[in-house]
Amino acid sequence: AAPGSPIMVDGDIYTYSGSTIRRLNSMTGETVTEGTMVDKSSYSIVPMTYGDGMVFVGLSGGKIQAFNAKTLESLWVYTDELGGQPNCPITYKDGYIYAGFWNSEDRNANFACINTVDEDHASATEVKYASWTYTRAGGFYWAGAYVADDFLLVGTDDGGNGYTSQTSRLLLLDPATGELLDSWDGLNADIRSTVVYDAGTDAYYFTSKGGTFYSVQVTGDRKLTNKWSVNLANGVGGVPMSTSTPVVYNGRAYIGVSGAGQFTPYSGHNITVIDVVARRIAYRVETQGYPQTSGLLTTAYEQESGCVYVYFFDNMTPGKLRVLRDRAGQTTPDYVTTEGGRTTAYALFTPTGDQAQYAICSPIADEYGTVYFKNDSARLMAYGSAIERLEITQQPTKTAYAEGETFDPAGMVVTAVYANGKTRDVTAYVTYKTDPLDGGDGEFAISFPYVMYHNEENG
Repeated sequence: AAPGSPIMVDGDIYTYSGSTIRRLNSMTGETVTEGTMVDKSSYSIVPMTYGDGMVFVGLSGGKIQAFNAKTLESLWVYTDELGGQPNCPITYKDGYIYAGFWNSEDRNANFACINTVDEDHASATEVKYASWTYTRAGGFYWAGAYVADDFLLVGTDDGGNGYTSQTSRLLLLDPATGELLDSWDGLNADIRSTVVYDAGTDAYYFTSKGGTFYSVQVTGDRKLTNKWSVNLANGVGGVPMSTSTPVVYNGRAYIGVSGAGQFTPYSGHNITVIDVVARRIAYRVETQGYPQTSGLLTTAYEQESGCVYVYFFDNMTPGKLRVLRDRAGQTTPDYVTTEGGRTTAYALFTPTGDQAQYAICSPIADEYGTVYFKNDSARLMAYGSAIERLEITQQPTKTAYAEGETFDPAGMVVTAVYANGKTRDVTAYVTYKTDPLDGGDGEFAISFPYVMYHNEENG
């Protein structure tokens, strides 16, 4: 019953485990509300998707269930006629969702478009039907679609065992009908990343499990054009797999790439930076494990330093959260950690004890710089900037007490000051003495209990 990768909606964290979907308080991790799913997820490796007041969760047996995002009341259930594992991200656009399913390396499975309208308010498990489906041998696994107004792009598996077949495809489909408008065929093994769009280059990007980074553009008459690719081989042997959805910003793409052995530490696993204007690798920086998911890029420090920071997880115990610092034109890593004599991407946070495990989760963050994630320890975690101090920024209404009275916090405002300069009202989360006051209580502590430990590896 491991939790699914989290998303954030209106300040709350959404996840699921077993057959329960939960909305959590992002400060405390406590359950705000929960609902019941009609089945379990196959492996809990994909987050749910939010759209128009609803959340959509992929479930075993080719199912997708919709819930009211605030109450987590079930609205409807879709079951695909070919079934399959629901390991593709779900894309929402304009009242429809789009997602693929997977049955095996070579069996047929569908990519489906489903209308999201709750048409039967009396039924919590109203049966939904696909508006259209597209069937493909090998199906769709961890392949998220990019959906525009008049076309969508999605990658397929290669339809064969292993990951050396040159038979996967990028499909250009009509989002209203599912008609195949164009395709890029003969791609390098399974396409297991989401297709992303970058406005700066007006191009779409994705990676392949065979070790290729791809770029393509779409013409006004809905055809694929200007196709190019970069080989991700790094000279360490093996297939340089990538299932990492590219993060593309300011002419640079950031992806995770595997080394010689998928689960062999320090075997060439790395974060690769690609100059998409020059169409070549700018540089790589090694990691302990394969950064298998997408990175998280922040521009928060760009104006001051000219740098962006990109956060990735190693999919290998202990599941280190690493950060890459990069700027335009950079050709070597400059923010690194030394691990066992190796130079690696800077290890920002290392889970310890029972929390240390493989991490196949894309990090998300809130406005305070807190990063939320899960790993194979079956824990959902929050890692954020240290709280330097608490300030009582508004005194309580009552400040004078007789012995035997209890403290009344009405009117009090407590603000947390983070090391990154952010401030947050934490009044609802502080603790204080609730027993009757005595003569020794001229002063007493106001405490904030939601801190487990500080990362010590790099000071």
